[in-house]
Amino acid sequence: MKYKWIVMDMDGTLTNSEKKITPRTREALIQAQKQGATLILASGRPTHGLYKEAKELMMDTYGGILMSFNGARMVEYPSEKVLYNHVVLPKCKRPIINNARALNLSVMIHDGEYVITDVEDCYKADYEASICNMKVKVVDDLNEYVENFDPNKFLISAPADYLKTQFEDFRLPFGDMLTICTSAPFYIEVVDNGIDKGSALRDLSEQMHVSKDEIIAFGDEMNDLTMLQFAGCGVAMGNAVKPIRLIADKITASNDDDGIAVTLEKYL
Repeated sequence: MKYKWIVMDMDGTLTNSEKKITPRTREALIQAQKQGATLILASGRPTHGLYKEAKELMMDTYGGILMSFNGARMVEYPSEKVLYNHVVLPKCKRPIINNARALNLSVMIHDGEYVITDVEDCYKADYEASICNMKVKVVDDLNEYVENFDPNKFLISAPADYLKTQFEDFRLPFGDMLTICTSAPFYIEVVDNGIDKGSALRDLSEQMHVSKDEIIAFGDEMNDLTMLQFAGCGVAMGNAVKPIRLIADKITASNDDDGIAVTLEKYL
C-alpha cells in the first residue's frame, strides 16, 4: 500500500446516499489496513457518530483515528485516547445562538450521546440523531445549557434554499473569531477560529511523523477543502461540489459508485 494514512470524510464520501458503506468500499479499506495503512475518519459528526462505521471497517482490530467536529476533537480508536480537543470560545457561544435565532435558523450542539436543542421541531435534529446513532434532547434554553457546557461545534440548520441566502448574514458578524463553513446544503458548521480538517491533519501528521506525501484524503463538501489541500493526494468524489473538484489532485467516482474503492484498488 503506497499510503500510510487514508483519510475520509463520512457523509457523501465514505457512505452512500443511503448512509451505508458499500461492500466494495469496505473490502478495499480492510485490505488497505491489512497492508499496513491506518484509517482516519474525518467528519463534522460528533465522535459518537463515528463508532458504528469505525467498527464496520474493523478499525477496532487494526486501530485508527476518529477526527470529529471538523477537526476540533481527535481520538485514537478503539482506545478512545484523546489526542486533541478544542471547544468554541465561551464569549462566542451566546452570539452564535442569538444570531442564528435572529435569522430564523435552527441551532444544535452535541453532548455525549445527545443532540441538544431547545426547539421541539428543530430542523434536521431527528436526521442528525439518526445518522449519528444518537438521541434528541430538548432543553428549556440552549443559552442556559451552554453556560455549563463548552461545545466543540455548533450546528446550524435550515432548508437548503433559505440557508444559502442567510449564510453570509450569519457569518459576517463573527469576522475571524470562528471557522464557519457548510457541510451539506442544509448545514452550517461553526467551530473555533483556525479549526478545520486540514489543520487538524497537519498537526496530527507532525506529531506522528507522517509525511503529507504518505497521506491520501477523500472528500466532497466545503469542510473537506483544507484536508484535500494538505494531503499528498487529495481526491474529490464524483459527487463533490465544484470548488472541491477544482482543487483536488484526482476525481474519482461518486459515493454511490464506490469512489473510494475505485481509487484505492489501484494501490492494493
